Amino acid sequence: MKPTWKKSLTAAVLSVSLVLTASPAALLAEESGAAVQSVRGQYALTPLVRADVKSVSSVRIQDGTKIGAVVRLYNEGNRVTRVPEYELRVKTADGIEYTLRASAANAKAIQPKEKVDLSYMLTLDYIDATALAELSWVEVDEYVYPKLETPIMSVPVNGIVWNGSDSAISDVGAVKQWGEPFMLPVQSDSLQYTPVTLINEKTPQGPATVITLIAENKGTRTETVPDFRIDGKSDSRSYPGVRAEANVELKPGEKKYIHYGILTENDVVLNSLNVLTPETFVQLGASNTPTVESYTVGRLSVVLPPKSTIDINTLPIYKLRDRIAFDPLNKLVDKETEVSLVDLSMNESESAGYNTIIAKFMVKNTGERPVPLPAFQTELTNAEGFRYSGTRQTTSVEQLAPKLAYLVNYSYAVPSSEKGEDLLMKLQDNQTIAPYNIPIAGFKTAVAENKSEDPDMLSFYPYNVKLLSSAVSIQGSATGQFGYKMKLDLDITTVDDVIADVNSANMKIDLVDNSGRMIATQTVPFIGVNKLISGTQYLLFQNLRSDQFEWPLTVKLYESIQTPTGEANRLLKTMKQ
Repeated sequence: MKPTWKKSLTAAVLSVSLVLTASPAALLAEESGAAVQSVRGQYALTPLVRADVKSVSSVRIQDGTKIGAVVRLYNEGNRVTRVPEYELRVKTADGIEYTLRASAANAKAIQPKEKVDLSYMLTLDYIDATALAELSWVEVDEYVYPKLETPIMSVPVNGIVWNGSDSAISDVGAVKQWGEPFMLPVQSDSLQYTPVTLINEKTPQGPATVITLIAENKGTRTETVPDFRIDGKSDSRSYPGVRAEANVELKPGEKKYIHYGILTENDVVLNSLNVLTPETFVQLGASNTPTVESYTVGRLSVVLPPKSTIDINTLPIYKLRDRIAFDPLNKLVDKETEVSLVDLSMNESESAGYNTIIAKFMVKNTGERPVPLPAFQTELTNAEGFRYSGTRQTTSVEQLAPKLAYLVNYSYAVPSSEKGEDLLMKLQDNQTIAPYNIPIAGFKTAVAENKSEDPDMLSFYPYNVKLLSSAVSIQGSATGQFGYKMKLDLDITTVDDVIADVNSANMKIDLVDNSGRMIATQTVPFIGVNKLISGTQYLLFQNLRSDQFEWPLTVKLYESIQTPTGEANRLLKTMKQ
């Protein structure tokens, strides 16, 4: 796969030079518990200037080979010193030597105790350039004839050359296992990264793998996570990753998540990750206009686990109404927002062929200030691994008042064969790194059995309805039309102090004849106009589906909830009249 060399114009070489000059940081870092990427060691270039090879690359392009090298120089003195005016050359394994061109943005001097990165590049028409073996600094005196060349120092590079995104990292010290912390000393000696979750999901753009790292500042001053890329690698090719967060600042001791989304292809299995850092080279055009060429260099490889990293066996068994434990680093649900699952039921749908699971979550603000109502996403996974995404109830509420709770429903369309016995519930953040979902909580659960010690006590969470008595009678009219009148005596109580939407739960009443046909129906809310109340009330059924009198009748009481796919009904009680 040919590499992509991005080109962009800048206003001045000075601005590019500022970008290329990093803040002071040692290349070698000793971090207990973290696998630190080794560097080539430091070399004495002059009595005051020491050198390191930061990166070397040799990448095939469409018309040849592009060789890049970046060296890092340190001023060990107490005064500003000039960058030695040496040529940088590269030698192949066949003994062919090339002189690299210096970037127009390379620094001319080094502040005391500071460092600078010098970039070099050369494009060859020769496609089959052999492996690079050595970098060397050469002092050239062009003011004598013949010109005088004095070798200063040579550094072996045969083990660190990057050959492009599809190449493999074979250095044992640069291959890390999943979950093993690592650092990138070429960027920072204080920031540590630990891969923690890997999730495969489908997106409108195609299959994607979402990687989550914990970035931790081990140092003593605030740092910004530098730019680096993570690519996914299969057996045949690599897939570029994109970081979701633009600017991540870490105070000393602080931890934050950073995420990468890697778009792949159908049936592709990633087996490793390549961690790459950016390099730049600036060249001047005919009119002294600077052009920046950006490229990346592989630093280390992370071996991927064979499947998603969420271990179902480690997730707790959930008890309804308990507070759900969220990832403490999540950005969607704060510590003062309490979320609990209060009901999980299986419902029949209007259309044949599938059922609907309804999950009711109570979201409570335990703090003293209004907070946003968190719009988390949910997903159910059954024992066979089939995943069902939840559809959130539409609500106009955006803020939670202090000490108040709000009820939010989620619906899941499932096959009619689904029993709902062994389910995994995942709560996800689908906003922080949209369009990807990242898990922020998870637990094992099951659909609640529709059983009650009292057959006349019906649950329409957040309401309990005690059916004291009921009766159905014929209702005639002067025009000869008839209907049915139902008398209901109810005792309605609220289970929790929670604000419920008008569509959170309704009572649906069906009148069914001896043949099992529904001849009349009515849905009555618990909120708003014509709501159900405690005490005696009468309901009229006039829009009948039969033109003749039917008797006896069967009365069926359902909990009815509107979902985007239609009405979902849960049968609560059947009564013969």
